[in-house]
Amino acid sequence: MRRSQIILAGVTAVILAVVGLVVVRLTDDGATTSGAKPSGTARATTAARNDAERLTQGYELVDLTRPDRTEVHRRTDGAVVATLTVGARTVVFAGPQRRFTEPSSTSAVIDSTSWVRLAPRPWQPRRHLDEEVAGWLLDQLDDRDPPIDILAASTQYLPDAPDGYNEDGVRYIGDAGFGYVHSADERDGADFYDYLEIPWKFTDSGRVKPSKRWDRDLDCSGYIRLIYGYRFGIPLLNEPVTTTVDALPRTASSMAAYARSVLVAAGRNASEPPARLSAVQPGDLVFFALHDDPTLITHSGIYLGKDQDGGMRFVSSRGTIDGPTFGDVRGDGVIDSGYFGQRLRRVIRL
Repeated sequence: MRRSQIILAGVTAVILAVVGLVVVRLTDDGATTSGAKPSGTARATTAARNDAERLTQGYELVDLTRPDRTEVHRRTDGAVVATLTVGARTVVFAGPQRRFTEPSSTSAVIDSTSWVRLAPRPWQPRRHLDEEVAGWLLDQLDDRDPPIDILAASTQYLPDAPDGYNEDGVRYIGDAGFGYVHSADERDGADFYDYLEIPWKFTDSGRVKPSKRWDRDLDCSGYIRLIYGYRFGIPLLNEPVTTTVDALPRTASSMAAYARSVLVAAGRNASEPPARLSAVQPGDLVFFALHDDPTLITHSGIYLGKDQDGGMRFVSSRGTIDGPTFGDVRGDGVIDSGYFGQRLRRVIRL
């Protein structure tokens, strides 16, 4: 059994089954210009409009570039409480500080105040604020007991992570392995449903069964699909793709090329690492060329944040550790230097 420890300092971590997106709350004070209580549709529209007005009353939305994004500033003190990227669903909120550690594999410590969630749809700033997104933002900003976010969820598969079960009895949380070394005529590796030990029905290929040889295992892209897809609701595909899709394809190379996203960083050509990483934020997907071909993307992970030494640390499922980790016995686990830094090829934001 791999040994590790996960510490969320200053936060009480409640492990819950969070599948899909947070439901937008629409509140209704019952007031209308005519004095009559509105119908269901009108009631929702009125409440949503109130949410948009309430958001702009309490917060200032500031548009920035490189990448195009909108910062949400609290009007009372000017603090940045959320960042939305144009064309992306990933939103980073400012929240209580917490600490991520993995002492079995690394001495790295990540103290983070970033909380990463997925908006109902990609952010597009408009003259009139999108009512649904305004209501969703208010839900996140007002929630004093927020559900688990993407970063915390990604640490629930590290060495010795405790098991967690959903209401159907599926073990969807807990220490994950990487899987056996597969041959050329087999699938890429262990996908999310292999780890879950359940069959899955894909829209593009139909029903598939998990491999008993890969139970409780995840390859690198299967790990990302478990977090962003199974846990947080981004659609998942099983067959190869050759065009941009509003979903997560099966392999790391397909994700990097075809998952609808915002490009955050890339090299001048396909064989070089990005020259600048200043725009990278927690929750971004990072892609590497680890084999002999310097242009072929073969590995993927999730950027967590800076460690105590300032290293830009990511988490991924790796064979060298036998599962998800943000340390490594061979590499150094950061994207801005060393083994992985030299082989980083692309950073995207879903």
